[in-house]
Amino acid sequence: MHESAGNPGAVNGWDSNAAKGTPSIGLLQVIQPTFNSYMLAGHGNIYNPVDNIIAGARYAAATYGSLDNVVAQRCGGSCWVGY
Repeated sequence: MHESAGNPGAVNGWDSNAAKGTPSIGLLQVIQPTFNSYMLAGHGNIYNPVDNIIAGARYAAATYGSLDNVVAQRCGGSCWVGY
């Protein structure tokens, strides 16, 4: 909700990725090259919410070890509250 506001068609046209020609797109704000690397076969539409979440979650798990670790990286671990 922080960057896409829950809009699967959201395109970030102002950040450093956009300045390089690869804007962040969709619910999880994934850039196209990252999406291409982490999407699953049959889920190749970056604007499709399910496809975007699959690629974004796979990227986060590969990069940070788990989705929980993404939050810890963003705020130094001090803002995470489990459900």
